[in-house]
Amino acid sequence: MRARDNSELKVYGIFGNPLAHTVSPAIQNCAFDFYGLKAIYFAFERSPDRFRYLMRHIRSLVLSGFNITVPFKETVIPYLDRLNSEARVVGAVNTVKKEKNRWVGYNTDVYGFLAGLKKAHFKAKNKSVVVLGAGGSARAVLFALGRAGAEKLTVANRTLSRAGKLVRKFRKMFPRIKWNAVNLKGSQLKAFLPEADLLVNTTKAGLKAQDPLLVSKSFFPKRKILVYDLIYKPSETKLMKTAKRLGHRVINGETMLLFQGAKAFEIWTGRRAPINQMRKALHDALCRS
Repeated sequence: MRARDNSELKVYGIFGNPLAHTVSPAIQNCAFDFYGLKAIYFAFERSPDRFRYLMRHIRSLVLSGFNITVPFKETVIPYLDRLNSEARVVGAVNTVKKEKNRWVGYNTDVYGFLAGLKKAHFKAKNKSVVVLGAGGSARAVLFALGRAGAEKLTVANRTLSRAGKLVRKFRKMFPRIKWNAVNLKGSQLKAFLPEADLLVNTTKAGLKAQDPLLVSKSFFPKRKILVYDLIYKPSETKLMKTAKRLGHRVINGETMLLFQGAKAFEIWTGRRAPINQMRKALHDALCRS
């Protein structure tokens, strides 16, 4: 523990819906305590209408910065003064910092997602990937995979037009990649998943025990692939359990959460994130919940 500073209290937080599962406050408050910073981090669960109201009055917020999670990573953009280059290209924001009375958006999900792949010893170069979902998290995942040199990327979403819009956007950035958009409902996915090396779930499906299984067991390939679910609580979703029973490798979103949060802390404070302490706080918070 370091000596606490004498500056004004800085308030940070995370906006999303739902947020009952989040352990971000434990991670960030641990990092603030490590450096003795006079700062505190809260969870702000808000309805879409309430969130938009707050963003319309963003100048009045007594926050120094905040995180954004589902479903607001795209919603927040029009209310910000500026996006850094990565957030602008991705088209989604998960970290916001107040810089001289201007609100600046960043995307640290790209960094966190790639950290998860590294932990799983998976190299995306020349690989085929299926991504479930077409929201803000999917944008970060697709950008990360495109930059990492994936050969084929298929976006599967319940609303096909949304998946198609995302594919058209990223095809312009990564024209050498073979892109596909398919409907998550029905059997379209069956034509693409068997040739995949990696399956990524970016949707909320799996947060609750009663959530449906997004991918039929019969769609999985016979050979071993990696299944990466961005959900971290529960630690094993229905999708992960099904994949494990079929002999596939699985990874959840813990590592992504840790490293995107660490990068956000560094953006806000200019200090090196205490990764080991934040990792312990993450695990302790998950064990308590």
